[in-house]
Amino acid sequence: MVEYNYKQAAGLIAAAEKISKLPVRVSWDDTLNVGAVLHLSEAQWSKQLRISINPKRPDIPYLVGVQCALAIRFYEQQESKHLSSSHASDDKTVKEFLALGVDATAAKTIMEGMGRQLRSAAPLIKLSAQIHRDYLALRDSQLTHFLFEKGEGERSLQIAAGIFPEWILHCHQAINGATALAADYLFDRTDFFEPYKQCGFEELCTGLVGDVTGSKADATDSELVTAWLKRLNLQDRFEWITP
Repeated sequence: MVEYNYKQAAGLIAAAEKISKLPVRVSWDDTLNVGAVLHLSEAQWSKQLRISINPKRPDIPYLVGVQCALAIRFYEQQESKHLSSSHASDDKTVKEFLALGVDATAAKTIMEGMGRQLRSAAPLIKLSAQIHRDYLALRDSQLTHFLFEKGEGERSLQIAAGIFPEWILHCHQAINGATALAADYLFDRTDFFEPYKQCGFEELCTGLVGDVTGSKADATDSELVTAWLKRLNLQDRFEWITP
């Protein structure tokens, strides 16, 4: 039964339930275009931490574990900030897309995706290191996860110039490269990052990973992401919104 496929995540499930005082519930959704989704926005009224998982994935234990780790981080930090594209630069960005033949609606969708990647990648690197250190039962599944994601990340290096504004493509590739470099560090490998190194991303990605590994133990998500915004020169493109 697929329900038993995430027993290696039992430690993180228990920790998430303890801090949130809510049960963790895993639901299966083979329509997801990502591996997993944590539905934090519904936790208050549904009285549960619901995690949607694509049952076709080979890395289910790690997906469940990392979503629980994200929930724990949320309850520990209680940050309410949201990363959004800067109103001051929205018009400029849309014009850049229009010049490439991309309409305004599609441009905004792409920008939202860039914002989600920026918002999640640095905290996930920090969490992946903590999981690797503290939850040995998940280590095999974690490696499976990075191997599964390897091809998708590397495909970003094959995107032709001129399809997206240069700064968006460069940042997308750099963030993928930072995740690959972190995987190399964790598993004492060189193959995850090698394609990005060959494309000249070594200095930038080493800096991005260093921003995370060199951060203080209790650094908040917004502090980690802000450091990346500075390194990627995106401070005029994105801003923090407090509801």
